[in-house]
Amino acid sequence: MVVLFILYPPPPKVSIQKEVSIFNSKKDSIKVLLNFHASDYFIYKGTPIGFQYDLLKELGKAIGKKLDISVCSQFDSIYNEVFKNNYDIIALDFRRWGMVTPLLTFSYPHSFTHPVIIGRSDLEFNPDTIKNLYVPTYYHHFMSAKDIEKKRFKLVYMKEYNSEELFELLEDKEIDYMVCDYNLAVTLLPFYPSLKVFDPIGPVYERNWVLNKENTELNHEINNWLVEFSKTQKYKKLIKKYFSPHSAVISGSFTKSKRHTISPYDHIIKKYAQKYNIDWRFVAAIMFQESKFQPGLVGLGGSYGLMQMMPETMENFGINETSSDEEHIAAGTKYIYLISKSFENITDLKEKFHFIAASYNAGRGHILDAQRLCEKYQENSTQWACVSKYLILKSKKEFANDPIVKSGFFPGKHAVKYAKEVMVRYDAYLLMYPN
Repeated sequence: MVVLFILYPPPPKVSIQKEVSIFNSKKDSIKVLLNFHASDYFIYKGTPIGFQYDLLKELGKAIGKKLDISVCSQFDSIYNEVFKNNYDIIALDFRRWGMVTPLLTFSYPHSFTHPVIIGRSDLEFNPDTIKNLYVPTYYHHFMSAKDIEKKRFKLVYMKEYNSEELFELLEDKEIDYMVCDYNLAVTLLPFYPSLKVFDPIGPVYERNWVLNKENTELNHEINNWLVEFSKTQKYKKLIKKYFSPHSAVISGSFTKSKRHTISPYDHIIKKYAQKYNIDWRFVAAIMFQESKFQPGLVGLGGSYGLMQMMPETMENFGINETSSDEEHIAAGTKYIYLISKSFENITDLKEKFHFIAASYNAGRGHILDAQRLCEKYQENSTQWACVSKYLILKSKKEFANDPIVKSGFFPGKHAVKYAKEVMVRYDAYLLMYPN
């Protein structure tokens, strides 16, 4: 079989955007650069997931190392990093031409895919007429020249359009056919019901990670794990979860218009976050933690709605169970703003957000108690690592009964966990929506 290899010149040098790590980077960690990709990393019901994201988490658990994951949406920026050995793993698919491959170290394949033709369902495929087959920018898969000739396709290279943008052009009937990686096609097709896969247009190929060639021992460990993990039921479930046409994660959750949103309430959150000068992604992270974006939810102690405010707090903000979702979001955002006023001496924004999140969960009084305990024991009351320690200690009699403690006993480990989960999700939202 003759295959066609599309070769563009190497991309221009572009400085990689500043990324946000989902996990704290430590010495004993794996530094990963992950492509912001429709099947490999995306937000599902407010939570970051994706095939390679989940696969990397399994790797970290298996070899006992924390993952320091950065996500970037610019192909050029990630491609430039491939040659620098700044990361232990780079999860990026790109074309391997003769001069490049010998310079790089690739992992054992983590998955396989192949190129397919995508078109509209209402098209009648005519094998006798010449048709344009549009190829997205940086498309790197081998295609069969024999199949292209047999199906009478003429390749049109769209260097200004990625795969998702070509899907839009297809749906809008501005083009008739495009080529796409099968795994990506399975992810995108549920959002475009008028489109379908026609035929394969090339051979199956491996998907690999680029490894840091200086990490001989770690690379050996990664490859051994990939070989063994690919034999497990857990791996098969991951493949089915993300690359099956019947995946509930892909087809049962979003409409096309929601793929690039955190929640159905983004426009309302942004409106009131701007009013109170708070990062809307932080408000969204708290809302998910409270209600998972489910309106009308009744929680412990009578907390209610999207922001799960307690009855007396709702009364203070002039709302109740009959108030609209927008009124609940407005009240919750204002409440976050008022909490933030208690921590204006904390200049680092992320540090401050830990304090605000814990206060939203536990009440400001307990957080202020923990700060006073910090100061008593000559520790830094503006650092969450110190304050969270004393918040947990408020569950012990000797600390809860200290004269400087105004709000008494509190099982603080729950609020510490709450703040950590909010901040992990907030970091993920920053990666997905950097602006």
